[in-house]
Formats: sequence, structure tokens, C-alpha cells
Amino acid sequence: MQLNISWGSIISDVDLVAMRNNALIGVEIKSKRDKFRPAFKQTDRICDFFDRLYIASDKREEFLEKNWQDWRIGLLLIKDGQVIERKSNLLSKTPRHSTLVRLRKICLQRLSEAIHGSSNGSKSELASNILCRMRDNHLRLILKSIVTCVRTCETICPIWDFERTLIAPLRNIQKVFEEYVAPKHISPLIPAETDEEESCQE
Repeated sequence: MQLNISWGSIISDVDLVAMRNNALIGVEIKSKRDKFRPAFKQTDRICDFFDRLYIASDKREEFLEKNWQDWRIGLLLIKDGQVIERKSNLLSKTPRHSTLVRLRKICLQRLSEAIHGSSNGSKSELASNILCRMRDNHLRLILKSIVTCVRTCETICPIWDFERTLIAPLRNIQKVFEEYVAPKHISPLIPAETDEEESCQE
């Protein structure tokens, strides 16, 4: 599987992409010959695209434990021909601006049009508009579908489905709340002033 993102070769950013129980999983591989220090910078760049991330390595367990920097990331320890898994945490935060701008511009334009009603602007401006209008787990779900699509942009696009099934209903709900005007009434906790009270104030 190759991620539908705008930066060069997928191999330079994640070594393995897989699906398990409807979860999108990324695996960064660091062998004994690889420098380990860049591993967490690489996983941080891609964490918003995945439900779970792992680092797979055959380095010494003591070395890995000492140099581990992000305990949300799982470990696939390759030892004596066996794979020992330390499970990753579920990644669930709202995607960042820096993540959104890594999408191809056509994806950002379509998503901004669906959410914001406008597809104009630079990639950075489009990403800002999207985040302003949709800062929740729904955006993460949409993002995951965008980066795993087959890039048949002119015939099939996951954004079109989300616009119909998710974005439009959410926008309608928001509109109802924005247009709602609470009825004016006197709070039962604040008694209305009487003539007697007014005369006391004079």
C-alpha cells in the first residue's frame, strides 16, 4: 500500500503500511546497521495519518529501552528469529497543520470546498481553513481515507462520500445551533421587580 501524499517516495517516510481490524498501521524499520536517532522524528511526521505506529528493530533490547522517546509508539522486537510485540497506543489527536499541508493540493481543495465552501488559496491557507472548521476525530477519519485512496481523482474520491454522509449533516447541525435563538423569559431564580421594590429604591 502506498500513501496518497505529496512527498517523494513512501519508502523515505514509512517502511510498511498495513491494515489490521480496520486500523491503519505504519511500521518504521531500524536494523542494527541504521541510525536510531531519526526514528522518532520520522514517526512524528506521519503519526497523524495512522491509528497505530510501530518501530521494528533487531537492535539490542537494552539499547532500545534506553533510547525510546515516545511511548505511544509500539515496538516490534526481532530477536532470535521471533517477533516480540509491545503494543502501541491508539493515536487519536486532531491532525496538525503541518500534516494537512503534506496532502496533495487537489485533496486539500476538495476537502476545503466540502467543509469551508471555498477551494481558493495556498496549501497552507487551505489547511488552516479546514482546521478552523473541523477540529475533531472526524477530520482524522477523513484524512486516513484520503491518504489510502487509489488516486482515481476524476472518478472516485473519498471526500465526495464524506461530504454526503458526514460533512453535510455536521454542517446542518452547526447551522441549526447558530440560528437558534433562545426564548426570552424571566429566570425562576431571579424574581421580577415589583412596584414595592422600586419604591424602596427611590
